[in-house]
Amino acid sequence: MASVEKSPRGRPALTWSWLLCIALQIQLASAAVSTLFINDTNTQISINLPPDSDDVNFYISSPDWYQYTAIGFGSSMANSLILVMYSAADTRRITVSPRFTTGNTEPVFSPSVKLTIHGTSAIRSFDMIVNATCHGCRSWATGSIDAKSTTQPMIFANGPGIPLNSDDPAAGIRRHIGYGRFNMDMVRATGAGGIGTPSNATVGAALVGDGIYHVNNKAATAHGVVFVIAALIIAPFDSLVAGALSRWPTLHAFSATFYLLFVIGALVPGIIVSREHVATQNFGTPHQVLGLLTVAAMGVMFFWGIVLAVIRKGAKNRGQDPPEKSRVLSLVHRWVGRLVWLLFIINGGIGLKLAERSHLFLMGYGVLTGGMVVFLLPIYFCVWRYSRHKREKQEEDSHELHNTQPSIYNHDY
Repeated sequence: MASVEKSPRGRPALTWSWLLCIALQIQLASAAVSTLFINDTNTQISINLPPDSDDVNFYISSPDWYQYTAIGFGSSMANSLILVMYSAADTRRITVSPRFTTGNTEPVFSPSVKLTIHGTSAIRSFDMIVNATCHGCRSWATGSIDAKSTTQPMIFANGPGIPLNSDDPAAGIRRHIGYGRFNMDMVRATGAGGIGTPSNATVGAALVGDGIYHVNNKAATAHGVVFVIAALIIAPFDSLVAGALSRWPTLHAFSATFYLLFVIGALVPGIIVSREHVATQNFGTPHQVLGLLTVAAMGVMFFWGIVLAVIRKGAKNRGQDPPEKSRVLSLVHRWVGRLVWLLFIINGGIGLKLAERSHLFLMGYGVLTGGMVVFLLPIYFCVWRYSRHKREKQEEDSHELHNTQPSIYNHDY
């Protein structure tokens, strides 16, 4: 068996490599830095508090497929100082935005907080890497960082996989898809040296609870799904019932009630979602204004239909034809109902734009709407032809009956 000779020159080089690695580990372990590494999101958060200063040095590394990564000083979003980072317009630099929030809504940019972004901050190897200093950030109007605490509460969050690519520090961000809480040792983090070293080890920090919590925006999903069912399925069905089966008004009453309940079912989660975002809290966006007005008009037409049914039933019980005003009421009920339906469909597209859905979602909604129109047009045409033929026949029968009635001027009886 051949033997492998060991080079005597290789041993010192190998020894020096091990010594250098050990020295680096000792330096990292003794550095005035507390670091949290989150395996689930491959995110590193490191904090350093320089002595004799109110500044905070921070180093964050997170995959660039997230729209943003954010950290906050506090146990919850409310009253916390939040630092949000996302890719800049050139997709190479990083935009870092200091923000505040007063509740569980997206944080709002604060220009009064000053940051210095150091030159090592960039997007590299599909990671957003920020090495920065937040000046005078150890206290703010609604909170502070306790430099003597070994368990300073902090939070983190990751945004959805929708690129932002903006240089605007006040750019709107989507609701996070994952978040968590952790404690950080600020005593360990206090000292000279700053930060800026990649690490996949947690030192001086610990996750709280179950780690990262994944968020499913069920209210927004329910709002969209129920609305689509109401606008593209139940509404045309109710319209067909009202036109083709008008001799059985009870069926229209049931379908209209079902239609209204579905619209209310879409409205409630929409209101819940609106309260979670600063831009929609005051219900002043075009989607919200048009939606509320349309729902109100639908409610009025629902009770309008009840009044119309009562008038017709009263005339029938008396053996009389419905009064002429009922025809006007019926026309208003019919055409306002159609307008409400059209506005619902239009507002669905506006809602998708407000939610910043992708072009694929918008195209899908357009295809569904177009498919519904193609499917319903021949059906509505047949109903219209049938109704027209029926109305003409009734007019002919009425005319013949009028001509066959005896008259005082007719002596043929």
